[in-house]
Amino acid sequence: MNFPNMNEMVSIGDLMELNKALRKAGTIGYQTPADTTVGGTLSPLVPQSLEGTLASATFTMKQLSIWPRIPKKPVSQTVHEYTVVNEHGMDLDPFIAEGGGGTTNSSDYTRQAVQIKYMAERREVTDVATMVGLIGPNANALAEETERGTISLMQKVERQILHGNVDLNANGFDGIIEQVRNGGNVTDLEGSPVTSDLLQELLGTLQSAPYFGNPDTIYLEPKVLQDLIRQTVAFGRHDQVKVSDGTKVTFGARNIEIMSSYGPIPVQPAPFLFTAYPAPTAGSGGTSAPSTPTINAQPVHAAGLTGTSGWLAADAGDYYWKMVAVSDGGYSAPVTSAQTAVVVDQKIAIDMDDAAAQAADVPVKYYRVYRSAKDGAVGTCKLLLEVPVNALGGAAGTYFGDLNNVKPNTTKSLIVQHDPTIMEFVRLLDFLRRPLAEVATTKPFLLMLFGAPVVKVPSKCWLLDNIGVTPS
Repeated sequence: MNFPNMNEMVSIGDLMELNKALRKAGTIGYQTPADTTVGGTLSPLVPQSLEGTLASATFTMKQLSIWPRIPKKPVSQTVHEYTVVNEHGMDLDPFIAEGGGGTTNSSDYTRQAVQIKYMAERREVTDVATMVGLIGPNANALAEETERGTISLMQKVERQILHGNVDLNANGFDGIIEQVRNGGNVTDLEGSPVTSDLLQELLGTLQSAPYFGNPDTIYLEPKVLQDLIRQTVAFGRHDQVKVSDGTKVTFGARNIEIMSSYGPIPVQPAPFLFTAYPAPTAGSGGTSAPSTPTINAQPVHAAGLTGTSGWLAADAGDYYWKMVAVSDGGYSAPVTSAQTAVVVDQKIAIDMDDAAAQAADVPVKYYRVYRSAKDGAVGTCKLLLEVPVNALGGAAGTYFGDLNNVKPNTTKSLIVQHDPTIMEFVRLLDFLRRPLAEVATTKPFLLMLFGAPVVKVPSKCWLLDNIGVTPS
């Protein structure tokens, strides 16, 4: 199908305004006058605004939860400063004596800043495809590939808005989860399922002193939301089972809301909250993928690791770990640790050989760490955490610990307030398609998005961590 405005060129007037904006921004130095003299350069290719395509892809992708709802704010600089109101004033008695002037009171502000980050999806189509329409039902191959590229990019953006961590990639940003976690409102369920009672309790806490929040959405991973839907049947009234025209019975409610002190709060599915993916069996990315990493030292108990162990008696058993090296252009095949016995209160440390990883042509940015089920086979390894290279500053390599504070096969939930004073996505420029230089019989281009999420008042949001999923 053709999306509205798909592959349409902007008008001359709009194009001139876009070019002016690009020149003023100073962050994209493509716009230089044509110079046709001997030895001179011609004008570069001009980016094209694709806001219509972005809007269409956002509307049609049901998996996008955060992006359609988070407020967007246009900015004009690569560093955006904003003000956070910490307090409206000191909590003093309002009384004064006759003729008195009272005590001067003032709000407490904090000045903060966020860097705009650059996100892109590189695509290309062949000259033949653009001329005869060989890709899918869309007659225009460039439009079709733009559509697919936009969907792919927005999936990545949605994941990063949630899980982004600048410690893993200096070119990235901290996502909402990391910003809320740093704000302090975190409940660790340690593998237990979420319940409607717990959600009501947290809503009441957020809406009470000292938070005075006004949450408007609860985001749950679909499997967790399905647990709540089952609860509407298992613990609800008989009239919560819908009978349709005498021939169909629907168990559970389609739209679930959790009642709070100030009214019902809707629960929305957010598929990208889930991260417990199985370990890959092979690398991906071709020559852009790093080589398979090397383990310096097998998993072992290290009492000196910072933090409290989360290994309980019920967790005691034999485990495997898998590590995958990740670069800008791909990821490696996994390396598997020896099976290791773990007992209560241990702190498991693993030492990776960074020297071998970084000596290759493709430098490693971080490791994805997978862990097997208790007494499980190697094939049960699922994503546990991600660790930046040389995380603890060791000379030999990346030395990291598994304290079992991140539970395998669990997910997260967010209770948020979609208000520009609480959170927003700051954007620089429109969503652009920028043609690249053609050095073969293909038409390469970049789909580019500039921005970063900002949680201005994380204390008015809540993160639920390590939510158990049933069935696992």
